[in-house]
Amino acid sequence: MKKWICCLCVVGMLVSTLQAAAQVRPPRRKHRIMVDPAAKKEKTLRADIGASLKDIAERTTQHAQNPKVDIVFVVDVSQQMFAPVAILEKKLVDMLTVIEAKTMDYRFALVNFKSGQGEPRYTFHQWTFDYIGIENALREARVETDISESGYGLDAIMKGLNELEFREDVTTQFVVVTNSRLRTSWTEAKAKSKISKQIVDLCRQNNAQLNFIGISEKVQAELTDETGGVWYPIDSNQQRMDGQRIRSGETIADKALLRIDGLFKRIAENLVESRPGKVDIVFVFDYSLSMETKTDPACDGLDLMVSVFKASGLDYQFGIIRFWTAVSGGESTVVVTRPPLEPEQVKALFRLPKIGDEHLLDAIIEGVPKLRTEQGRDLVLIIVTDESTSKRPEKGYTAGRAISVCRGALARVYVIGGITSMSSNTLGDNFQRQVAQLTKGIHYIMPGSTIADERR
Repeated sequence: MKKWICCLCVVGMLVSTLQAAAQVRPPRRKHRIMVDPAAKKEKTLRADIGASLKDIAERTTQHAQNPKVDIVFVVDVSQQMFAPVAILEKKLVDMLTVIEAKTMDYRFALVNFKSGQGEPRYTFHQWTFDYIGIENALREARVETDISESGYGLDAIMKGLNELEFREDVTTQFVVVTNSRLRTSWTEAKAKSKISKQIVDLCRQNNAQLNFIGISEKVQAELTDETGGVWYPIDSNQQRMDGQRIRSGETIADKALLRIDGLFKRIAENLVESRPGKVDIVFVFDYSLSMETKTDPACDGLDLMVSVFKASGLDYQFGIIRFWTAVSGGESTVVVTRPPLEPEQVKALFRLPKIGDEHLLDAIIEGVPKLRTEQGRDLVLIIVTDESTSKRPEKGYTAGRAISVCRGALARVYVIGGITSMSSNTLGDNFQRQVAQLTKGIHYIMPGSTIADERR
């Protein structure tokens, strides 16, 4: 009997336990968020110093049949750069392999920089054909690494630009390697901005491009963008930073679209990517009074354009069609200066005093047939105006006729042009957009252009 009583007690206790357990709420599952693997991959940068060096070498040698190659390394040799410098030292041979596959005419130079006890320290190695000498110099700098900090990278770049002799027919590639922010020892107001401007000016004068294997820093991105170089991450912790993108609210925009000189550079890059043969590049340039403030940026843009063309080995020559009317109106003046013109001659024509108004259709219909492009050369027209296209029905000059003239000349047309109406579904001038689209060019809106009446 006692055994039965004990069994009943045990069963009762088990039932009570199960009832209590049933009243306990199970743990809530965590809400799973599905992550798009492609999006994750897009945000992750692959950092590879060796691959970056090979890419620089391939870009430098890809166009010319027997190119000349000049490369300047500007290397941060501070204590925290020990590992990257060791990789750079080992991967130089990979870069050399790419170069020697195309040419034996190459040179290297090296500027090492760091700071110790607040003082800048530089080691400068002039041009040499012996890449092993550069390897040894990097090895020595690594062995000698003490308790040092990153130095003044901007000053080191200036040192290379000021103390090296550059070959006229070579696009010199600077390769700056650092995992720190760029600094300068200049102490004046806005020193970083001022030295950066001088660096860009010297690069343009000497046909040099700045490439960075560095960190996500604004000045590094801007210097690559302004000189036609490329930015590469030194490690996978860096954010994508190509120097051509800016964030405005929630929108990512092409920074070049905000600057006239940037538009010239984008046109040059697009033209090179299309792999043309021999090219006559003719500017159809608005000579009216409103363009006066835009001529200096256009001249800067021409320098950037030339830098892109030289780096690509493009066979090009310039010409210009200028157009204007008197202040009181009347007939257009269209002046055609056929190729070849030197860049400085084109800039001089950009900068001459401006007059009155303008009629773009007159310049196209009357000017383009006078170019008489030589056989075997492609024709590229670059329209530069801050105004919309005026209508000329009294002369029979229509947008359709002007487009036919461009297509008949087998011209590709790029436009840096005016705006008609902010209320338009497609912002911009109809003729200017259409002529670019139908000839496989690109249409851009001129920064600072005025909004004109569509009925004009």
